[in-house]
Amino acid sequence: MTAALELGSSSIRSLRREGDVLKSRTSRCVYAVLPDSPAHQRLLEQCGLQFTTCEEGILLLGDGAYEHAELFKSPVLPLMVGGRIPKGNPLVRQLISSLVEVILPIASNRNEICTLTLPGGATIDSSRDARSDLEFYVRLVKLQGYEPKIVPASQALILAELVDNAFTGVGIVFGASGCEAILAHRGDPICYAASDHGGDWIDRQLAKKLHAPSVAADDDADNAATDQNFARESLLAITRRREQLKSAATISGDDFTKHVELLLQETIFELCDAFSGELIRSRRAKELPSPLPIVCGGGLIETPGFGSILASVLQAANLPIQTQRPRLITRSDRSIARGLLISAELEATSRPASRAA
Repeated sequence: MTAALELGSSSIRSLRREGDVLKSRTSRCVYAVLPDSPAHQRLLEQCGLQFTTCEEGILLLGDGAYEHAELFKSPVLPLMVGGRIPKGNPLVRQLISSLVEVILPIASNRNEICTLTLPGGATIDSSRDARSDLEFYVRLVKLQGYEPKIVPASQALILAELVDNAFTGVGIVFGASGCEAILAHRGDPICYAASDHGGDWIDRQLAKKLHAPSVAADDDADNAATDQNFARESLLAITRRREQLKSAATISGDDFTKHVELLLQETIFELCDAFSGELIRSRRAKELPSPLPIVCGGGLIETPGFGSILASVLQAANLPIQTQRPRLITRSDRSIARGLLISAELEATSRPASRAA
């Protein structure tokens, strides 16, 4: 048996094969603290919502917080900012642990593999905060009874979408906590680049342009809790406004939309510039047959006009490899989880029978 766990700063998803059936669980990575009162508790019970209590009040976690917290006039707060777990906040760490326990079922057999991808490029970033987050997530997966294996989201996208190309090509993920690109040959990584410019970064820049309070990515523990909560609430409102563009029948072309388009251009260029440098330094990249396919996933690709912006930036970036027209994978959250599961199953089948016993 194998499992996949896609950890993102905006949502978390698991995928597991049970016999011939694929089973998935997903939740948003948010929480809310409601005023503690018997009336509030009765109302939550009547709505069938699971909750717990703490010194601060009533805690709602995941989708329940996202969908119902505003009814109680309480802010919805992200568990992570910029893909990082806030420092000096044991409550958030406990909530993330609880969310992983709910989303990732306990392993049914010994030595089951769980492949996971992490928010904010924690597998590549060498900073102390990133390593601390990585160790924390790995420990949570082990507590569920699995042997963890880290796989970049961009590599998982290739495994899911480039089967007909023998898992050879470029995978790019434009996510909330950052963006990453990988060149793979038969599923094995050759070049990798990452940038912390993603949806969260775009929303912080929008907050500055709109003169709304923002919050630093490292979430300084010395800041007052009330200021942090207010800043996060404001950022979430901007995130929702940006995401509403995805479902708009027409694009208004107002200042907000123009800001989003310009920031998307900067985000894509930042990644392409870093990726181009890695490709130039790679001898193997120049030896692959061309033109290479490109698959793109992540929440940002659903922004109207993203395909045109991406094409123009790729042309200006002049990558040192020949590529086909980029293919945007909508609902790529499912593709990434599927690619993670493929990686886990390939790993399991390649192991000696004695280890799998």
